[in-house]
Amino acid sequence: MEDLIAWLLRHGVVASQRVPREYGNAAEQLDSIASEVGAGLIVAGAYGHSRFREWVFGGMTKRLLAPSRRCSLLSR
Repeated sequence: MEDLIAWLLRHGVVASQRVPREYGNAAEQLDSIASEVGAGLIVAGAYGHSRFREWVFGGMTKRLLAPSRRCSLLSR
C-alpha cells in the first residue's frame, strides 16, 4: 500500500491508507469510508460475475452503478 501511495504522490495525487473491517458488506464499508473522508468521487474497476455469485455475495459494481450521494467512475 505504501508503494501505491508514494506512486500517486509523485503524480500529484494526495492519498492515504484506509483498511476496512474484515467482515461485513464491502459496498457499505466503501460508502462509509468515502463519507468519512468527504469523497465526492469513487474510482473503481467494474467486473461482472455470475448471477448466483452476485446474489450470494452481493455486487460492488452493481452498488456503484446505483444512485448515490457521490459520483462513481468505473472502468472495465
